[in-house]
Amino acid sequence: MERKVIFREGMDNDPADHTNLQDFAQESLDHIVGDGITAGRKYAGFAAAMSSATEITVQPGRLFSGGKVYNRAAIFTKDFTNSLPVVGRKIVSLVVWGQDVDADTRPREFLINEETGASEPQQVAMERARVASIDTIAGEESADPVAPIVGAGYLEAARIELTPAGIASVTMIADNALVSSQALDNRMVAMEAFKARTGPQVQSLAADLAALTRGQAGVVSLDMYGRTLARMAVVEAKLDIPQESIDSAADFFLDSSASDFAFAGSNVKVEEGLRFADDAADIVSLQIFDALNPRARIVNGVMFPAYQEAERLRVGPVSGEIAVSTYSYAVHEMVQKTMSRTRVRYGRCRMVSSSIAWLKSGLYDAATLAFRRNDEEWSVLPANWHRAQERHLFKRLGGFWIDTYEEPYWEEVTTELAVNGTQIAETFLNANDMWLSSIGLTFTALADAGAVTVALCETDRGLPLLDKVIARTTLDHADLEVGEVRVPMGPVFLTGGNRYAIVVMTAADHRLGTVQGSAFPEGTFFYVLDGAYQQGDATRDLAFTLYACQFSAARTVVELNPLSLAGGIADIDILAPAIVPGATQLDYEIQIGGTWYPLAAAADLPLGAGGALPPLLAFRAVFTGTPDVMPAVSLTGSQVILSRGKTALTHISDIRTLPAGSNTIRVTMRLEDFDDDDHDFACQLLTGAGYATVENADAVIDTVADGGAVERTFVFDLAAPVASYRIRSTGSLASALAPFHAALRKDFAL
Repeated sequence: MERKVIFREGMDNDPADHTNLQDFAQESLDHIVGDGITAGRKYAGFAAAMSSATEITVQPGRLFSGGKVYNRAAIFTKDFTNSLPVVGRKIVSLVVWGQDVDADTRPREFLINEETGASEPQQVAMERARVASIDTIAGEESADPVAPIVGAGYLEAARIELTPAGIASVTMIADNALVSSQALDNRMVAMEAFKARTGPQVQSLAADLAALTRGQAGVVSLDMYGRTLARMAVVEAKLDIPQESIDSAADFFLDSSASDFAFAGSNVKVEEGLRFADDAADIVSLQIFDALNPRARIVNGVMFPAYQEAERLRVGPVSGEIAVSTYSYAVHEMVQKTMSRTRVRYGRCRMVSSSIAWLKSGLYDAATLAFRRNDEEWSVLPANWHRAQERHLFKRLGGFWIDTYEEPYWEEVTTELAVNGTQIAETFLNANDMWLSSIGLTFTALADAGAVTVALCETDRGLPLLDKVIARTTLDHADLEVGEVRVPMGPVFLTGGNRYAIVVMTAADHRLGTVQGSAFPEGTFFYVLDGAYQQGDATRDLAFTLYACQFSAARTVVELNPLSLAGGIADIDILAPAIVPGATQLDYEIQIGGTWYPLAAAADLPLGAGGALPPLLAFRAVFTGTPDVMPAVSLTGSQVILSRGKTALTHISDIRTLPAGSNTIRVTMRLEDFDDDDHDFACQLLTGAGYATVENADAVIDTVADGGAVERTFVFDLAAPVASYRIRSTGSLASALAPFHAALRKDFAL
């Protein structure tokens, strides 16, 4: 205990002394918890589980918050009967918070007259407890629900997914749980066992590397090595790097690999060049202004122009049937592709950088740089960079950048899932582009129970590919009936000239209608035995109907929620899953001064014209196409960044380590859209312990390069050689609406 109360012989008692006995002990315990266990907000216990189809039971537990421990000794139950979703699904968060509660109220005698000894009873609380309270926060009902927003004072302990039938799942939030010392000890024991097992193998790597080096000596000839060095010398000569330099490097500012944003003072944005960071920014999602707008239709978070369903292809009438359960039962692993994305960037800071030419060099993960949202962590595997770059199409114009992906559904962001049961499939050739809204399947007989999963996937050499699913729907038994059942599929976009497969999976003894093989020669019926597709069955085909979207107009304008940013908007960055077929067009427009302007290249951008930055912009999407094919954009997963830039930047490079010490260093920056009258740019070297020593340039030399760019060279002649350094670059503007950017930094040491 850090403090204690001292009682002395013959000393009168003060009630505060007895209270301090507890307060001092509690204070010390709080310090132990905060310093030695956790100072954050974590929970222990509170195991949540279903106790019935609509009720959960939560066991007692503790909440750790800011070094304090709050306890709940009672079991908590929650019945969701009256809050189940009507049609879709709903996610409910189980939250815990702590509060101090006075308890155990009882009458106690209080002395009111010391001379007469008179007293009177009063009702007072005898205990003050730290109580952990539990409740639930419900999200909105949706076909694709998201978790509710949990306030800063609450800790989410579990998530409950509700369906119209009841509780679908209860998942504890493991990241918010307190890890016990025993659990840490078990992990350490496992790590020590791993170290004991792999340590000798790691130690032997030195000998293996030596053997590998000796083996490589015979692979690369001295002649080839000399030719490589000669070609490198030619490249460095073109970059004005002297032959006597001991090391050189270049950064095209296309990613953050050569930058250190965590270093003190960093204040910059690396986005196809070194650019000024945001002075203010807000991130929102695309939202329709009027949810009842008859010109638009939103399905599973994807916004389409208004449409009706029309029959596109029918295979029938039914002349036979097939029992799906006839074939072997298995667990079918699937990978579902997601809608690829489109990005539109618009504003006066979007001047084109010459470094863009290097995006296709194979040195950068260009697709991730363009299409990853701020809240995501995925990246394209280096082995797949070439494929992603081929499909990544981009255009850079002054004030307007657009990035698209050639395929409507991509493999960069996927969802993995598994379905138990038997499987059959039917392939078909799609003649023209279309939005497939539903598939009609004819059931000739139904089992007493059992759901059916229908997937639409791509094919390779006629075989269905379950690792390239583009749409999937599961129908409960209650949704099935004898006769044709329409299976909703999205809508999902099908490219003309491609072959697709309808895959049906179920664990029940349902029967589907078929036709004679000669009735549909464009398709092939497949079934699965022993976990693999067998030779296609030429004697029959699955009876099915394809229903496509028939759009009501060739041009549709849909009002979106206005764009707003306190202080004014200078830049608009829209990233959203979207499919824009070749014969269609999707445009975004903003309203300035009563006139609608498209987000497109222009000789003089209306946004920011005259130095005025509107804090609120009316916003809309314009869909152009045909009655058969239109573009579509997903509101779910969209991201709109509204910002305006600063007038000063500071960039800190990563550590440049030289093979030998040098006191002569040259740094060259390529500055584009640079005007000496309104712009300023400088470089310094950071050296010494913690890179706290600032070295200013001894000379600065400007040359005018191609395109009017300024190549500014900073000459550093240091008093003593350094083995490593950082480069600090600083810049400033007269106006944030007339910025410049640095497209390249190259440096070398002599």
